[in-house]
Amino acid sequence: MTRLKEMGESAAWHLMVGAALEGARQQGYALKKQPGRGLSNTYELTKDGKTQTASIRTTRDRWVAFPPLDDGKRWKTLDDVDLVLVAAVDDRLNPQNVDVYLFPADEVKKRFDASYAARIENGHTVRNNYGMWVMLDKGDDAVISQVGHGIAEEYPRIANFSIDELEGTVSKDVRKMADEAAPEPEEAIPADAAPPLNTVADVLAFAREKIAVLTGMPGDTIKLDLKMGV
Repeated sequence: MTRLKEMGESAAWHLMVGAALEGARQQGYALKKQPGRGLSNTYELTKDGKTQTASIRTTRDRWVAFPPLDDGKRWKTLDDVDLVLVAAVDDRLNPQNVDVYLFPADEVKKRFDASYAARIENGHTVRNNYGMWVMLDKGDDAVISQVGHGIAEEYPRIANFSIDELEGTVSKDVRKMADEAAPEPEEAIPADAAPPLNTVADVLAFAREKIAVLTGMPGDTIKLDLKMGV
């Protein structure tokens, strides 16, 4: 069992939020939860007299999610912030560290727009107000679900913490803010979970994407035959 699993879901999530906030603090940002957002995970980051809003995302498989609205014309939360502050484990299966990234929201939006367009063009189902996932690391444009990948290659991490050291590293003020945070609804959906599968085409498309990820083969080279009988 990994260190994060030993903590339990809530404690692990709050620890990663604390890592994100601590990473920003160490970069010289003053932190404040955005007024009027209740227990949301949106903060004001101020540095050199400039205040920007940031949405925090945590990920234990290095994919992040935002829900599309109006058939991809808008993005929930993402359209309302200037920055995206991400806490990501270094390894999905055996995490030892948490990497912290700070991305311009406009750059994140470009990647989500590209991913949405590629999925729709290839007949995938993308539902409004349901988290759509994009991978942080370098991927393969031939795998439709990976379009938009690689933002972590262009914007290197701003901080790195071992999981064990985080409990002692995070300041009391940052820990308090993290404890008061609540995950956005889409964060509660595991990134490796299947999207809604309501048709045979949905099932086959999802299976092709998973096989492409496992084998490294381009998605368009994978052919599946479906046989049904009684």
